[in-house]
Amino acid sequence: MTRRALPVLAAALLAGLLSACTSFAPVYGDRSGSGVDSVRFNFFAPDSRLEQLILNRLKVAFPGQAAPSDPLLDIVTTTASPTGSISDAISVARPANVRIQSTVTIRNGDQVLFEATRFADTSYQTGKLTPVDMASSQGAQETAAKAVAEALRAAILAGYRPTP
Repeated sequence: MTRRALPVLAAALLAGLLSACTSFAPVYGDRSGSGVDSVRFNFFAPDSRLEQLILNRLKVAFPGQAAPSDPLLDIVTTTASPTGSISDAISVARPANVRIQSTVTIRNGDQVLFEATRFADTSYQTGKLTPVDMASSQGAQETAAKAVAEALRAAILAGYRPTP
């Protein structure tokens, strides 16, 4: 009987020790919601599909319901095609480079509180049928826009300090 009870007793003791190690208390100070993670923004309307993708990601990252007195967040996005490879050894399926660059501006009235510019590069293969090229280009641009949105989110978290 004691041989059967020993593993059960050891498992119960181990479970008790492990449950004592877990808690819901924050490790670094109290998380009362006064930091940059609780900022709220009013978002300007997007000017393009790529700006809409970036703004949607930022709205998820900063979900607080904004009041009219909260700062305004604006995005300006540009698309570029950096130079590609100069080799013409393979004429088909040549990579086409895409760069999405966005500037986020957080302002309160006429005062600029924060501004940052980030970009992401990607590429897609060309030399296919025109509809496939267009879809590949759009997919590459959207992927780069999502990467830019994450870079902008990180820049806001790292550099923006809300005014009390």
